[in-house]
Order: sequence, then C-alpha cells, then structure tokens
Amino acid sequence: MIEPRSAFIDVDDIRLHYLEWDSAQLLPPQSQERHDDDAIPLVMIHGLGATADTWKMVAEHLYSRHLVIAFDLRGHGLSDQPEDGYDLVTMTEDIICGMAGLGLGQVALVGHGWGARLALVLTARHPALVSHLSLVDCPHIEPRHWPGMTRERFLREKSFADTYPSFKEFIRSIREEIGDGLYPDVETILSTYVREQPDGSVETRLRPEHQRQIREALWEDRALSYYSKLTCPVLLVPAAARPQPGEEPPERLELANEFAATKGYIAMQVASTIQNCAVHWMPDAAHDIQLQRPQQLAQTIASFIDGENPT
Repeated sequence: MIEPRSAFIDVDDIRLHYLEWDSAQLLPPQSQERHDDDAIPLVMIHGLGATADTWKMVAEHLYSRHLVIAFDLRGHGLSDQPEDGYDLVTMTEDIICGMAGLGLGQVALVGHGWGARLALVLTARHPALVSHLSLVDCPHIEPRHWPGMTRERFLREKSFADTYPSFKEFIRSIREEIGDGLYPDVETILSTYVREQPDGSVETRLRPEHQRQIREALWEDRALSYYSKLTCPVLLVPAAARPQPGEEPPERLELANEFAATKGYIAMQVASTIQNCAVHWMPDAAHDIQLQRPQQLAQTIASFIDGENPT
C-alpha cells in the first residue's frame, strides 16, 4: 500500500489533518504514469467515524492520474476536536477552507456515507468548485422519513460502539458487517478509527458527544432539496442491485436486508431528479465499498471523471 504524505493545515480556528497522494512526489521523475498538472484534483470525504485513511486503497489506483487529497474532518482522526461546529454547513466550510489553503480550485469530489451527504451539501452550496460529484452509498433519504424512526432513537444509534475490549474485538465487529473477504491492509486502515488505551481496550477517535451533534444535524437536514440544485455530472454508487422491471420494494423497512433491497429503488428515484446522473450498481458490496471493492470503485470513479459511462 502506497503511503501518502501526511500533513496539517489551519482552517479558521482549527487544524485539519490530511493525506496527499501526488505522483510528482510518489513516482520517479522518469515515470510515464505521473499525472498531468492540468488533471482535475480529487478530494475525498470519509464517512462517519472513519478517517482519511479509509481512501488509501482507492487512492492507490487514482493518484497516477490525479492529485488526490483526503481530509480528516473535524472531530475525526488526527484533526482537532473542538466542542462545536459539527453541523453540515460548518463542516463543509472546513473542507472549502482546506481546499483553498492547499491552492485547489475546482475539484472532483467523492464522498462516502455521511461524507457523501457533506459532499452533496458542498456541491449544492458551491457549484463552481465541483466539476464531478461521486456519492458512494449515500444515505439519500432523510432519517425522519425512515419507517419507525424517531429523533431520540436516531440520536442514540451509532456507527460504532464508543469502546471495545480490544482492537481484535473492534475488527471482529467490522467483519460482521463487511464480511471476511477483507484485504490485508484493511486492519491498518481501521486502526486509525480508534485510539488504544493503557488497559488494551480501544475507544473511537470520534467522541460520543460529537457524534450526537452530527446526528442532530443530519436529523434537521433537508437532503432531498439539494438534488435539483446539482449542475455538475453526478455518479451514484449504491451498495445495491439495480431494481428489475416488475419488482416491488419491500413493504417494511425494519431489517438490514429490507433496507438493502430498498437502496436500489431510492437510488433510481434520486437519479431521476438530477440533471446529469449515472448510477453504478454494487450488488455484492457492503456499505464500506472503499474497503471491500477498492479497485472496482477507483476504476468506476476514474471512468466517470474521464466522461465514460461507468455503469
């Protein structure tokens, strides 16, 4: 796994950590694979509780063609953990300021999960800064519209538990969601999500009170209003199968497989509201596509930016 440059940048009153994959630095001068200076840079936004490292295996297949930047968002990874500022607008402005500080103009934006919601907000608010938008398994529907969901229930739910008896137990919980077919580098990536304690236990780097603030912001957010505002080409990558003609969505949305089956129908509806939209279906993937199918995801994103049909 290629190790990117790790650095920090000051953004208003906080410091953000970021990773940078630059072929000019990572490949020898005589290499024919170094990206063109005019190639559009890629900015990648991680999901809730994750870190910039989540993109390492994807970036490996992209950095020879594009400069790739991934930030640790506030409260995550090695970035500062201020007491507030965890609403979607403030966090997208962190990214905008970080891009400006690095001298980036227009970029291709990639977001995963909750990070895809941030990418959506950023693109709707600052359309001139985004040439292409890729939403990887984005939770398109607002939580308030999930059957049986209440505000308090949503705020109590978590992407990860706060603590685990050991790193081994943390990995075991991830395997239950993703499955056993993990790349050897995944455990190294996942280790950046947590902090080991003197007794051998681990706790997530994202503090519980900050995750609650993020969930409060998600509950109040009106995501469905953003799609009609998008003017750049958009790629949806749902961890779902394409709905077949004549099939009906599940009548309930309570079990994991019912939600998974519904993702495809939601993606189709969202795609129909976007001016220029492509969908690449990932029926055999779990939510963390970037960890489970990194090469396939990278190729899909690259084809999309190059103007090819990624479906």
